[in-house]
Amino acid sequence: RDLEPVVHSFWGAERLAARREGREEGREEGREEGRAEGRAEGREEGREEGREEGRAKGREEGRAEGRATLVRQARRKFGAETADQLASLLAGALDPERVGEIADLIIDCASGADFLTQAATTPGRQATLEP
Repeated sequence: RDLEPVVHSFWGAERLAARREGREEGREEGREEGRAEGRAEGREEGREEGREEGRAKGREEGRAEGRATLVRQARRKFGAETADQLASLLAGALDPERVGEIADLIIDCASGADFLTQAATTPGRQATLEP
């Protein structure tokens, strides 16, 4: 009977120590899982941002190539002055549909002046040409 309080005290302390150790292990596992999930989410967000940036860059490069092709074709058919004016007109964004329309105008128009007049008129926007 004299040992009973000591035994209870010993096992109580062991249980407390085990609980503390278990909680600490659980916290550490939770931190590790949280870090792993955070890294995975960060990687996925980074990939998505990279894909979007890549698409945007690709679209801009495509528009720039389209503008350059139109200017080159206008230079070949109408001369440098018309091509330079077209380059000014096309500075900035150019949607793919409009590229096709302007390419058709290069073929359809007989003169650089006629071409520039028609190319300057874009649905929803009026461009101005420098004389």
